[in-house]
Amino acid sequence: MVRFIRKCSLLMGFLVVVCIGVSAQSTSINPATVDVKSLSDAQIKKVIDEMDKNGMSLEEAMTMARARGASQVQIDQLTQRIRAYQLTQQSNNVMFSAESDSSDYLQEQFSDKVEFEATEKTKKIFGFQFFNSENLSFAPNVNVPVSDSYALGVGDEVNISVYGASQQNYLLRVQKNGALQIPDLGPVNVYGLSFKEAKEKIKSRLVSIYNGMQGANANTFADVSLGALQGVKVNVIGEVNVPGTYSLPATASVFNALYLAGGPNENGSFRRIDVVRDGKVINSVDVYAYLIDGETQANIQLRDQDVVLVRPYLNRIKLGGEFKRVGLFEAKDQENVTDMIRYAGGFTDKAYTHRLEMYRNNGRTLSFTGLDSDEYQTKVLINGDSIYAGEIVERFANRISIEGAVYRPGNYELTEGMSLSKLLEKAEGLREEAFLERGVITRKKSDMSLESISFSPRKVLSGTEDVELHREDKVLISSIFEMREARTVEIVGEVQFSGTYAWAENLTVSDLVFQAGGFKEGAEVTGVEVSRVLNYKETADLSKSLLHTFQLGVDRNLKLNAEDAAFILKPFDKVYVRRAPGYREQGTVSVQGEVKYAGEYGVTKKDEKISDVINRAGGLTLEAYVKGASLRRRIELSEAEYQAKLAIAAQDTTMNPGEVEKVKYQVVGLNLVEIMKNPGGVEDLQLLAGDQLLIPSKLETVMVSGSVLNPVAHTFMKRKNAKDYIMNSGGFALRAKKGKVYVLYANGTTAATKSGLFGRRFPKVEPGCEIIVPEKPEVDKATQASKWLAIASTFATLITAIAVATR
Repeated sequence: MVRFIRKCSLLMGFLVVVCIGVSAQSTSINPATVDVKSLSDAQIKKVIDEMDKNGMSLEEAMTMARARGASQVQIDQLTQRIRAYQLTQQSNNVMFSAESDSSDYLQEQFSDKVEFEATEKTKKIFGFQFFNSENLSFAPNVNVPVSDSYALGVGDEVNISVYGASQQNYLLRVQKNGALQIPDLGPVNVYGLSFKEAKEKIKSRLVSIYNGMQGANANTFADVSLGALQGVKVNVIGEVNVPGTYSLPATASVFNALYLAGGPNENGSFRRIDVVRDGKVINSVDVYAYLIDGETQANIQLRDQDVVLVRPYLNRIKLGGEFKRVGLFEAKDQENVTDMIRYAGGFTDKAYTHRLEMYRNNGRTLSFTGLDSDEYQTKVLINGDSIYAGEIVERFANRISIEGAVYRPGNYELTEGMSLSKLLEKAEGLREEAFLERGVITRKKSDMSLESISFSPRKVLSGTEDVELHREDKVLISSIFEMREARTVEIVGEVQFSGTYAWAENLTVSDLVFQAGGFKEGAEVTGVEVSRVLNYKETADLSKSLLHTFQLGVDRNLKLNAEDAAFILKPFDKVYVRRAPGYREQGTVSVQGEVKYAGEYGVTKKDEKISDVINRAGGLTLEAYVKGASLRRRIELSEAEYQAKLAIAAQDTTMNPGEVEKVKYQVVGLNLVEIMKNPGGVEDLQLLAGDQLLIPSKLETVMVSGSVLNPVAHTFMKRKNAKDYIMNSGGFALRAKKGKVYVLYANGTTAATKSGLFGRRFPKVEPGCEIIVPEKPEVDKATQASKWLAIASTFATLITAIAVATR
């Protein structure tokens, strides 16, 4: 007892020394002042080593620390630090032991799907797209949760976490002998067990070293999970598109292996795919069970060195026609036509289901069999059979129809003894506008030719006549509007909305004007004209008359009166509302520039002159440059003129139809000096609506452009002529046409150079004008030389011919 107390005293002294990080002589320091959080892992390790050396448990050491004055907070912090350090060391040790032989289980890359070129026949086999579709992938996935049914294999990692009163972590790997080596417990054989079975077995063995896991009041628990799983190598052989050995994740199934191998080939079976393990067939997969019924029981998990063997197909059956799925199918022995119909997804909506056509290979010849629907379940199929489903005939046994002026047109069921009057009752009778004099029944005769049967709807309604109906009869009853030309009247001219309107009985001219929105302001209401076509009696004989015309007056306010009501419009009448002779729409002209009151002015009379408008604008200002005044006139082509110009442009290669404009402006040259001197004279033009008159201010420049060396504007000087300005612009260019120089004046007029006895006379230069020097067209010297050679050759030939003739 004395020895134990001495050991405790020594240990506590050591704990104090370690906690404060000083020498053994400092044992007088109070333990309550020690900061446990600041201790390093090396100091914690020294405390644990000293405890192990003296054979003390953690609880005993903490009890002695409390007796020496350590607070409960310090004890809790130190306990937590010691346990955390122990857990870290245990985890590192276990991980090291689990990975110590990891070189024996090196993971290799999993196999990818191999691309291949399938034959057209292979693509028609039902199930081929299942393993080769872009939208459906059975590629193995390693990132999926492991189910309880997963069978453990060699190399799989198993995590065991013990928690509660006891704490421990194990990271173990299934050894080549199929066992887990659990420290202090020994081997636990788990190879081939399902994950659920393995968990139960491991927990039952852990009880032997963790007593707290037993009983109803257990305080220690264990959790078992899987870590990295060792991949498997599987051989896919037989009738597959890409046979070979494939590396797959441990969770891979039969479908995963078949997907990588491209599925069965042209001769492969989808109904019998065997899984061979250790030389024995342990499972047989029917892909149809998954494709048709969604069953996955046979799609088992594969193990390392398993063999997936695809056998040759059993009985190949061809389905065509009106099945939902067509192509090549596979039948097991004793399967019948009903089974094939189910595999094909059944019939389409257009299929004739009461009979199928079957073609059978008898070894030497083909035989044909017609199968009625009651034979589908009894007819056993053999290899090579072909089944075809026909399309239903579009033939109705009891359909009739009625169209036209009835309330419920459409198809109706033909019942025994049904007549036309009963059909009209089912169609809820005739509409008010029904044409009662004649109706037509179109009937199919026995040879499918058509027959027309006439009847009187009036008599059918009165009960004096009736017609018995047959299959596929089509009854047509027209309306009175369908039996005659649409009755309309037309109004044109000075109304708001010209156009064609429906005719009605007792329609007057005023009524029609009212419908057309009333008169325009410029309408002449005293001379409204109505033209009327000849009636059918008048057109029975040839004559020069084409129309009847009537003149009448209409109240501008469309008031009701006896005169208006006396003239009734008839179908196809045309009403003309003329414009009043003196009415003109308001027109304006624009006066801009150097006038006293610039702006727009109304055209007050037909012969309004330029001088009149300038006077109304207050006259010219002192800054006005009278010689530079110009007039811009709006020219709008009529529709006929516009279309005519477009037609000419389309035929003339020198014209572009896109450049033909319906509205354009042209400049009219003015001599405003003469106009203002002699108002109303010949020079004083009559203005039109839309004209734009511009009087510029005084101009002081002259522009030189065209084929000169330096096109530029110059200051106007009275003593200079056109040639002087050209010389000031660097002179004529190389290809300048000197004799064609012309001057464009500010008022829009031009003057050209004249040639005389004493040389050229250039036009007079005015302020604001532009001197334009045209350019000679560029000549192709090679083309010009060839032309001269051709001419010379022609002359030489001609001279030679003359010489021969005169010899």
